[in-house]
Amino acid sequence: MKHMLGRSFLIAALATTVACNLPLFAAAGEAGTLVVAQPADAYSMDPAKHSAFPTANILFQIYDGLITMDEKGELVAGLATSWSNPDPLTWRFKLREGVKFHNGEPFNAEAVKFTFDRALDPNFKAPYYSRISAIKSVEIVDEYTVDLKTEKPFPTMLLSLYEASFPALIVPPKYTQEKNGEALGSAPVGTGPYKFVKWLKDEEVVLEANPDYWGGTPKIDRVVFRPIKETRTRIAELKSGGADIAVDIPPEDVSSLQADGTKIETVASDFLYFLAFDTTRDTPLKDKRVRQAINYAVNVDAIQEALLNGMGNRIALTLPSNGFAYNPDWKPYPYDPAKAKELLAEAGYPDGFSIPLMTRKGRFLKDSEIVEATAGFLRKVGIKAEIQYLEPGVWGQISEKKGREGITFPGWSGRDPNLVWLPLLKTGQYQSYFSNAELDKLLDEGAATIDPAERKAIYEKAAAIIKDEAPHLPMIQPPLIYGLNAKLNWKPRTDSMIDLRKASFD
Repeated sequence: MKHMLGRSFLIAALATTVACNLPLFAAAGEAGTLVVAQPADAYSMDPAKHSAFPTANILFQIYDGLITMDEKGELVAGLATSWSNPDPLTWRFKLREGVKFHNGEPFNAEAVKFTFDRALDPNFKAPYYSRISAIKSVEIVDEYTVDLKTEKPFPTMLLSLYEASFPALIVPPKYTQEKNGEALGSAPVGTGPYKFVKWLKDEEVVLEANPDYWGGTPKIDRVVFRPIKETRTRIAELKSGGADIAVDIPPEDVSSLQADGTKIETVASDFLYFLAFDTTRDTPLKDKRVRQAINYAVNVDAIQEALLNGMGNRIALTLPSNGFAYNPDWKPYPYDPAKAKELLAEAGYPDGFSIPLMTRKGRFLKDSEIVEATAGFLRKVGIKAEIQYLEPGVWGQISEKKGREGITFPGWSGRDPNLVWLPLLKTGQYQSYFSNAELDKLLDEGAATIDPAERKAIYEKAAAIIKDEAPHLPMIQPPLIYGLNAKLNWKPRTDSMIDLRKASFD
């Protein structure tokens, strides 16, 4: 029998009232200033030293990668103007000429080699290392041509350079090495459309237009990113004129905001909501039956209906439904609390157990409400999920130390299993808390196979293992909903990266 939870009941149960007054550091929409309100501050200004999208949103205005995305979601030229494969193990990139970093350093093949050598150094410990780890060497062909070499064919190179744009954003060699690399972390220098002005921690990051940008001078003179964790406060700032873009607008607020004259932009995301289980420590989560029980215990459909007004896509495995190799015939675990209790009893936990549930609050649309609703469903089968809300900086520090214990709600994106399953599930990867030798072999095969049909067959086998082993509870591919100043012309991207290169005011 399908059990559903009434939307009004769940929303009422999770409702909170937020009252918070934040200082207005910049006047939105005035004198060519655009203010972006997002949930978290930057973690670091070094693009290779973080794994957080709020940080990436800021740095993406300052830096460029070799590859970027256009408004249609297609991968297009960035600092690289073209690419080719002289042989199956070589990706050759022709670079844009005449580009300079904000400090005057020239952009060239040397800068590309330095950027990747640095991020690929195991001692550097780049959080997104897995997405570029197939690159084994970078060779300069001439001043504006560079070869990225791999040991095996690497079919997702372009996606990796774009999706993994955190460590693949190009940095200036000389400046980056100043103060043993510390300079870049606090005062970034890139080739992007905006130059860094100042960073007041937990208050604002201020950028100014780069008049010499190779892509054309931005139409907005000044951009300010403000970290506003609480959703209601972001909306209040938007309505009062204190922000021009507010991220993660709740679905239930869309109609009222539109009625008040606020512009709403919505796009289907490539992002993933899921629970990840730490199987590396001696807890009940090491038992596959417990992980399966959690999948049966949580009514994801009810959560999606109640908290997202049914918006977004229910996913059967941790992969976007529009991603490569996603099979629409895959089915998630059905909601079956009786089956969950049966599995827990078989695993030796008839009375349940307690387990940490680590997450951030206000990082993703409806994140805390989803986590709390999930914990409520788990309580019904005897699992007491002890929710721990971590500040973004603390989350980053814990992640660097491989310290995500128990259950986590981490979020992830990527349109190919090589960019999702490999970093999240392959043994020993930075983001992985799971190990299965057979799955590791398949993920390696998929990462080194060029033929799309062969890759799909490999990932179908991998999917069967993932479904059975249940290292995650796949949940939802959420929508991206932004509230905008009515005079702002800007379109969101499916990857949730905020790109202001073409933004303008009427």
